[in-house]
Amino acid sequence: MLSVKKTIAIVISIFVLSIVPVGCQRVVVRSDEWKQDKIMTMYRNFAQEFPLVEGITVSQLQQLQQQGQELLLVDVRSPEERAVSYIPGAITTKEFERDLEQYKNVKVIVYCTIGYRSGKYAQKLQQQGVKVLNLEGSLLAWSHVQGELINATGMTNKVHIFGRQWQLTSKDYEPVW
Repeated sequence: MLSVKKTIAIVISIFVLSIVPVGCQRVVVRSDEWKQDKIMTMYRNFAQEFPLVEGITVSQLQQLQQQGQELLLVDVRSPEERAVSYIPGAITTKEFERDLEQYKNVKVIVYCTIGYRSGKYAQKLQQQGVKVLNLEGSLLAWSHVQGELINATGMTNKVHIFGRQWQLTSKDYEPVW
């Protein structure tokens, strides 16, 4: 087990080594592994606000999809975010809430950008007696398992984020804000 001092030294070294000079500016280059760790650290911190909500990893979701298990994906993001991309088959919260009874025997999985809003929504649904899972790391994590995304024109690799500090998508996906 690494000591705290060694861990901090390693993190600082990685940070310093990841800064690449470009002209007069410095560009920070982050590996996908670093981004995945950052996503999950952020998610775990957020999840403390909804401790009773059960999560599901993106890998577990992909397994369920491959097994053809009946499940329902609910995208809790705004229409503007959803216009950029969403997971195929996902419905909006409005569509879901129109007839909750229709989905009572279906595995319901909610997601957003990183899992905070969907975790809060899952908590609300649990209080109403709905069995629901929150997608850990949500679309940011989904990009790191090459998860399929679509929009009104078809397949896409774009993910809506909230600004530069949220550029945590896989290198194969384009963050949009």
